[in-house]
Amino acid sequence: MTTTAIVLRAVNYGEADRIVTLFGRDTGRLSALARGARKSQRRFAGGLSLCALGSAAIRERAGAELVTLERFDATESHAALGSDVARMAHAAYAAELVGKLCAPRQVEPAVFDWMAAFLRFLDGDGASAERLRVFEIGLLSGLGFGPVLDTCAVCGGGNFAGRTAAEIAFRWDPDRGGAVCTLCARGGRPVPAAVREALIRLSRTALGDAAAQALPTDVNRDCREALLEIITHHVSGPLKSVEFIAKVARAGGQQ
Repeated sequence: MTTTAIVLRAVNYGEADRIVTLFGRDTGRLSALARGARKSQRRFAGGLSLCALGSAAIRERAGAELVTLERFDATESHAALGSDVARMAHAAYAAELVGKLCAPRQVEPAVFDWMAAFLRFLDGDGASAERLRVFEIGLLSGLGFGPVLDTCAVCGGGNFAGRTAAEIAFRWDPDRGGAVCTLCARGGRPVPAAVREALIRLSRTALGDAAAQALPTDVNRDCREALLEIITHHVSGPLKSVEFIAKVARAGGQQ
């Protein structure tokens, strides 16, 4: 079969092959053996670079854990990612998130389209901390993991006793789904009103409008940490690309 796919990861195998993790629009996440990928320019036109988008021809192998990637024709190579470390850091993070949050063989066309759009903005406009936050929220929401932000994750506002959410203090509790009012809280940590309000705005922001949000540094940091707590609640093991982004940020890039 043939599917539009994004390359999430590719590692060398043997003398000429590569093992590739693909996120196919019609297949979901899967691992494939690309025989001769390091030598064949005809079957793997444009290469198998990180986050390249293209047409993947795959074949199931009886009794094999990996499918065979017979060819990959890149239509969007996202060349700018390779020339800018901040773009590359954000692309690597997006690929790792999708690879770890998406179940194998689970078809997620809306999530595929969300990632494809993010990569196009990243390639064309550069790295933006605000757009990365929007991407994280959209990815979590698309997979059913989105945090509750505008009300209490436990009571849904039922314990507010006539008060608005703006009048209630909240704590951040990933185990219970996000923002929890102090009337329901059993744990978690305080979440400043400015941070919760920023997360609400970002959850309603399109990828194309994200850079205009211009979050203050401290608010972006707290939003990033809150979302990362939700993400790590749903993945096993550390996210290697988080440290990559942190190094880029220390050098003056976006995170």
